[in-house]
Amino acid sequence: MRNYILLLALLLAFPSFAQETTTEADTTIYVIAEQAPLLPLCGQLDTTYAAKVKCTQDFLLAFVYKNVDYPMEARQEGLEGTVVTSFVIEPDSTVSNIKILKDIGGNCGAAVEYVIGAMNPVGLRWIPGKIKGKDVRTQMTLPVKFRLEEPLPYVMNGRDSIYKEFDTPLTYKGGTEAFTQHLDKTLVYPEAGNETCAIGYIDVQLLVDADGIVKILELLDYNNLGLEFLMEATKVALATSGQWAIATYEGRNVPTTYDLRLDFVPSDAAACKQTISDFEKANILAMEAVTLYNEEKIEESIEKYTTALALFPNHSEFLASRGQCYIDLQQFGNACTDLSKAAQILGVTWYDDLLTVICKVEESEE
Repeated sequence: MRNYILLLALLLAFPSFAQETTTEADTTIYVIAEQAPLLPLCGQLDTTYAAKVKCTQDFLLAFVYKNVDYPMEARQEGLEGTVVTSFVIEPDSTVSNIKILKDIGGNCGAAVEYVIGAMNPVGLRWIPGKIKGKDVRTQMTLPVKFRLEEPLPYVMNGRDSIYKEFDTPLTYKGGTEAFTQHLDKTLVYPEAGNETCAIGYIDVQLLVDADGIVKILELLDYNNLGLEFLMEATKVALATSGQWAIATYEGRNVPTTYDLRLDFVPSDAAACKQTISDFEKANILAMEAVTLYNEEKIEESIEKYTTALALFPNHSEFLASRGQCYIDLQQFGNACTDLSKAAQILGVTWYDDLLTVICKVEESEE
């Protein structure tokens, strides 16, 4: 099946002094304003006006790029081209009057309109355009280009190429059972962890190159287990070097990744019996929360995650999942708290763009 990449081209024009003629001055929509609408994060920068406009353009481009889906209908019909939309930034900082000025069919126009319309629900607010210092209704135009391309079979991670397509996948020599036995033999629970009954799991993303050599791309300590556990996870992962049946693409060995989850359970099972039992309960609650979320029972899902977090407050996976629930309910303050804490525990930047928006909404509501 052919895959496609969505490429967006963004052009925002902010000239001056033209306007539509309307019967009432307070409803005038200015096509061109003395001061263009800006996004708050850009408007607060200590820099030139031109730099603030450029910042707004870049941020809006990123917002659209990350959220517009290339409709399946358009892909199947091979539709490409540019959708042009206009919208109005109101004096109250919201978006209105979204119109599709040019469409290419296949629901592409509707996809663009949906993303622009999502700015209000997610709390993305604007600094309105101004005429003689007064906030005015200002029209903006946004062309979005849809283009179909055949993707490369690999992606780059720094200097490493990572194949996502292959003729034969990466497998452990001897199969799944042999791999499980290897982990059971080599994974050692750090003795120091028994003092606090530390329990949890660490995800390891391995890069296995064309020669079977293993490199670690990412370590995620979901339960804040600490350095000794990270070192043990690293040791076990690297010990698999040379034990892989390498992935192939077009008749040659190619590098690809393997995601590995390592579970750490206290070796002093008697002393840590209650903690082990609580961890099992928390994970069952989390699985129930996922089921409720998929059934669109968001509030019930939050209750399950909250109960699980009462047992393990620093479980970043539970925090991130509850944070997503809060976003769905537009409770952005709670979402900001949960996702910020999860990102801090994991030491990742995945949520940075999202936090920039939802935490800003929290501040503005206060």
